[in-house]
Amino acid sequence: MNIIKQSSIILATHARVYSASQAMRDFLRVHGCRNLLYISHPLPMADVHDFDRSFAELSRGNNIVSGVRAPVRFRNVVLSSGFEALFALGRILQAGKRFDLFIGVDNMNALLGLFLKRLGIVRRVVYYTIDYFPTRFANPFMNRLYHAIDLFCVRHSDETWNVSEAMVAARRKFHRSKGEMGSQHTVPIGIWFDQVKRLPRSQINTRLIVFSGHLVMHMGVDMLIRAFADIRKKVPDASLVIVGGGEQMEALQKLTAILHLTKYVRFYGWVTDRKQLERILCRGAVGVAPFNTYILDEKVKNADPGKIKDYMVCGLPVVVTDAIASARDIQIHRCGIVVPYRKEALVRAIVRFLTDEKLHTSYRKCAISYVRRFDYNTLYTINVIRALSL
Repeated sequence: MNIIKQSSIILATHARVYSASQAMRDFLRVHGCRNLLYISHPLPMADVHDFDRSFAELSRGNNIVSGVRAPVRFRNVVLSSGFEALFALGRILQAGKRFDLFIGVDNMNALLGLFLKRLGIVRRVVYYTIDYFPTRFANPFMNRLYHAIDLFCVRHSDETWNVSEAMVAARRKFHRSKGEMGSQHTVPIGIWFDQVKRLPRSQINTRLIVFSGHLVMHMGVDMLIRAFADIRKKVPDASLVIVGGGEQMEALQKLTAILHLTKYVRFYGWVTDRKQLERILCRGAVGVAPFNTYILDEKVKNADPGKIKDYMVCGLPVVVTDAIASARDIQIHRCGIVVPYRKEALVRAIVRFLTDEKLHTSYRKCAISYVRRFDYNTLYTINVIRALSL
C-alpha cells in the first residue's frame, strides 16, 4: 500500500446515498492516501433537497484537513453541470498541488479530469462508470451529447472502470463501433464485509421482507406490494420494509392503503447513514429486487445493482427477477431465487424463504460466503494500484 500512501488523488462524483464512490473515498483514507481531494455533487433528482449541494474535502490519511460547501445548487442539468465543473476546478486549483490520479465517477467528472491532465495538473485519469444505458435524456440532442462525451472519456482516459462486463458490449452496440474503445476493466459494486454486524438467524425476524432502493417504475415495487397482499394470506405474520425514496413513493403508499396493508408495511424513506441501513437490512429474512422486465431498459441490464450485495452481506438470501447480468451467478451459488416478472412467481419464492427454515438457512450461508469475494479492500487495492502504476 506504499504507493497509495505516497500519492495525491482527486475523486469526483455525483452521489445521493452511500455507494461505490463513497466506498472508494473511505478506502483511500483508511489506506493512508497522502492527499485526497474528494468532490461530491448532488444527483439531479426530484426528491433531492436544496441543502444537498456540491462540497469538497481535502484529507491526509484519515484526517479531513479542510472542507467547503457550495452556496447554491441548480436543478437545470446544463446550469448544474457548468456550475459543478467550475466549483470543482476552483477547489482543485486552490489545493495548489499536482495530483497522481484523477478518478471521475460519470462522464462529466471524467471530462474535467482529462482537461486537468492536458493542463498538467493530474498525471492519470480513470473514468469510473456506474451505469450505462442508451436513453439517458429524453431530449435527443442532450442524449447524443451525453454519449459523445462518454465515448470521448472512454477513448482518452488511461482506464475506464465499468461495474459490469455488459457495459463494454453495450457501448459497442450503441456506437456501432468495432474500433479502439480504450482500456476497460470490470470493477463491480462491492461491500465492506468485515464492517457489517450480521445477526445470527435466531435474532432476525424470519417473517420480514426487505426492499431497498429508488422508488421508480422499473424497480417493480408496486408488484411487490401486490404480492405481499397474497403472501400475508399464506404467512399471516409477514411484514414488509421499504427503504428508499423517489417519484413513486406517494403512489406506493396509496396502494398499500387500498390493499389494507398499512399496518404491515413500513416506508423508511432514504436512509443515508450506512450503519442505520445495515441495521435495518440485517433484521430481515429476505431481500427482494423485483425489477419490472416489461419496462426495463439497459439501465439495470448493463449495471450491477448494489442492493443485491447489500442484502447478501447482511445475511439475506435474495429474490430477484431475471433482469440482471448476475442472475445466473445468484442461481449457481444458491444465494437466492431468480423468478420471471410475475406476481405469482414472486409470491412462491418469498413464501419458500419465509416458511422453509432449512432452505433459508442454507441460502443465507451461501449468500454470505459468495458476497465475501466482493470486499472493497480486494477490489480497490488491485485496481487503484494498477492505475497508479501505469
